[in-house]
Amino acid sequence: MDNHSFLPTDFINRMEQDLGPDFHAFLRSYDENKISALRFNPIKADEASIQNMKDMLQENVTWSPNGYYYDGETVQPGIHPYHAAGVYYIQDASAQLPVEMLHIVPGDICLDLCAAPGGKSTQIAGYLKGKGIILSNEPIKNRAKILSENVERLGIRNCIVTSEYPDKLALKFPETFNKIMVDAPCSGEGMFRKNHEACKEWSLESVKMCAERQKEILDAAYEMLLPGGVMCYSTCTFARLEDEETIISFVQRHPDMEIIEEKRLWPHEVKGEGHYACSLRKAGNAPLEYKYYQYKAPNDKLLIDYYLFIKDTLCETKDWKKNLLLINDLLYKLPDDCPDFDGLHVLRGGIFLGTLKKNRFEPSHALALCLTKDEVKRSVDFSRDSKDIREYLYGSSIRKNDIADGWTLITVDGYSIGWGKAVKGQIKNHYPKGLRRYDS
Repeated sequence: MDNHSFLPTDFINRMEQDLGPDFHAFLRSYDENKISALRFNPIKADEASIQNMKDMLQENVTWSPNGYYYDGETVQPGIHPYHAAGVYYIQDASAQLPVEMLHIVPGDICLDLCAAPGGKSTQIAGYLKGKGIILSNEPIKNRAKILSENVERLGIRNCIVTSEYPDKLALKFPETFNKIMVDAPCSGEGMFRKNHEACKEWSLESVKMCAERQKEILDAAYEMLLPGGVMCYSTCTFARLEDEETIISFVQRHPDMEIIEEKRLWPHEVKGEGHYACSLRKAGNAPLEYKYYQYKAPNDKLLIDYYLFIKDTLCETKDWKKNLLLINDLLYKLPDDCPDFDGLHVLRGGIFLGTLKKNRFEPSHALALCLTKDEVKRSVDFSRDSKDIREYLYGSSIRKNDIADGWTLITVDGYSIGWGKAVKGQIKNHYPKGLRRYDS
């Protein structure tokens, strides 16, 4: 039996009609193993991290400078300490293409409209280099939570994570963003090789339904794009109805939108699962101006324990006193030039710093992940292959006689991975229980 026997008959028939002489090569690609890739995170990764993982990596992804292939049959980068530290993000090679077509530069005001699980948002953030803003939105609440966790893991400081439908965002942010990523919900045909279960949810009718939804999403994105701004529309499907025809219809509705570049990656032509992407520019030119968030700064008296924490733990305290937002007992640091998100469902407003508890401040895991060892007064570094880092990820305490008492940043080969608290030569483990590993 051929490995492609799981494919829906209607899908096979349509692809044969669309591809003509290339159809058999396309079909044979389903007899091959899925392609695995990851993308290094420029916020944390450097040449050393790539070299440290060279035994796991294959060649570079042609269209993605930070992307590398790996053999998914023999290696498991998802359990490597660097993954927990946010040094890289596991992402299909094809899915790394659309953000490259946006040509993000530091200072851009970006929107990722359908952002979960976070691959494209974290890729955008890497190019922003901490300057500018990315608003990452996911309408489905449980998927938005996963998005927020990935933003946190990669140590991103200038991201707002929201969970709203596009039409509501369009009312809130008319002509606001100069770069917009629309990785639209689709029929998922490009996922069939790596996820056979996706075939069971596919039908010709679902393709039509997706195309209708994509039309609405694109129209909302248009309203939020600044004149002169660039939008990239992408899907992981092969259906022309959801891809080329959707873009043709969109440009007809909005004649001030000009196609810049249109690409399709086929699994029988490249190392990847398949993707469609089209970048478009809106006519005109407009400055990057928008309504900033008018938040109410918390009373200094409420922040005494937080101020004591940063004085004791961080090397430079001035910046960590800026843009603070207190919601009940949860303290956040908003990005500079934060957009007005009042009235939206916000899961993460910049950095979640931690929790104000009775007579003490407890820093968050998110804060640890976005810090570097140069920003803290105490840190302990473990090798990626050491017993110590394994025990830390399991939740064990660590004996360290030569460190002063207080909150201590734990790093792996220099990359932040979490907190410990030194007390009389013992570092108590503060790695979140929900993330701890209990395998042997």
